Amino acid sequence: MLRIDGPRALLLMGMGVLSTACDSSTAPVKPGPPARIEITTGDAQSALAGTAVSQGITVTVRDAKGMLVPNKNVTFSVAAGGGSVTPSSVTTDQQGVAGGVAWTLGTRGGEQRLTATADTVVKSISATIKSSFNLQLRFFGPTMSTEAQTAFTNAANRIKAALVGQLSTVSLQGADLAGCGVAGLTGTLSESTNGVIIYASVASIDGVGKILAQAGPCYVRDQTTLPLVGVMKFDEADIVNYINTGRFESVVLHEMNHVVGFGTIWLDKNLLQGAAYNDTTLTGSMNPRFTGAAAQAQCLLVGGQPTHCGGGTGIAVEQCGGAGTADGHWREVFTSTCTGSNRSPSGGTAAFDTELMTGYVEGSPGMPWSVMSIAQFQDLGYTVNLLAADSYSVPSLMSMARLRAAMDAQGSDAPTEQVLRPRFKVGGGRIQAIRREIQK
Repeated sequence: MLRIDGPRALLLMGMGVLSTACDSSTAPVKPGPPARIEITTGDAQSALAGTAVSQGITVTVRDAKGMLVPNKNVTFSVAAGGGSVTPSSVTTDQQGVAGGVAWTLGTRGGEQRLTATADTVVKSISATIKSSFNLQLRFFGPTMSTEAQTAFTNAANRIKAALVGQLSTVSLQGADLAGCGVAGLTGTLSESTNGVIIYASVASIDGVGKILAQAGPCYVRDQTTLPLVGVMKFDEADIVNYINTGRFESVVLHEMNHVVGFGTIWLDKNLLQGAAYNDTTLTGSMNPRFTGAAAQAQCLLVGGQPTHCGGGTGIAVEQCGGAGTADGHWREVFTSTCTGSNRSPSGGTAAFDTELMTGYVEGSPGMPWSVMSIAQFQDLGYTVNLLAADSYSVPSLMSMARLRAAMDAQGSDAPTEQVLRPRFKVGGGRIQAIRREIQK
């Protein structure tokens, strides 16, 4: 065995110590680029449409070996559902954490999704719109296009975002769907519901340019008159133009409003004064008004003047058009004359103009569903979320009204809607036909 003593041994030992001190294995290891993002807090929350989730969003960034990645920019953006996020960009701390992000959900209902992105790594964060309203959408008739199905589904999501309370449970045992009077809808129900069942179809009605849609409640609760079962059917010959111009989803939402009670149960709830029609007979009134207090208050808040919604008279309701257009919509224009066989408004100044629930479709997709329209459902007896509304302001009285949609694009022969009123009331295990006598 070789043995080294003395100064030479010390020299070699010193060299060994020096070698150990310079060993790169003891140097700090730097993390690599982001390889995954973990959700630390805030996933799978629920909140009302238009409100922020209660817990802030926090994520942790790691590299391919699982090491935390500090000082890395993480971008947060809304991927589905609308809404907003603040702040939109956060730098990870020394623990690889980026947090303090507030997420306000969208107003349109449906899927709510946020993404967190670090370099090329993306992580999805989800949430749901909180609502106890049970809306069951059931398709009948011919298979409809994907675009049409999407429009119905999106409209249903918007309704559920705005109407948030559960309704009373009622048995529909023996309810005959053929009694709703819409061709193609048949069958007998043997179930109960605590919400509203809506049957939807795109099929032939009467060809181009006549009836665009038939919509309304068929079975209602006997105590509250709130709908149980409704139907909405669109003429396949007329919807292509609305799909191609991006307006079909708004038109579907408009008709779905009628199914859940807008304009179709106002008389039954004693919320309509000065009706233009008595059943299908003209009364001579040119100033029907909706008297619900909640809707009137919101009408004023969005800029309505006394002519629109003040002075204790109620909100201006459409006085022109046939039965269903008149008395079932907000007023398009202020006018003293309804002309032609379809009683089109003649001249005048803008009333509620572009709002979704006037009786005339716009020539462009921008038809806001206002807080006034959602508040009207509160007057009917629903629990509502006003934050689900679109931004809307009542137009100035000095704005000259344009006659909308059907009339703008296609003239007096444009397709019209048939607004259907309830036919049966249900309660206590009984189904009774609703009789409407023409008042003398």
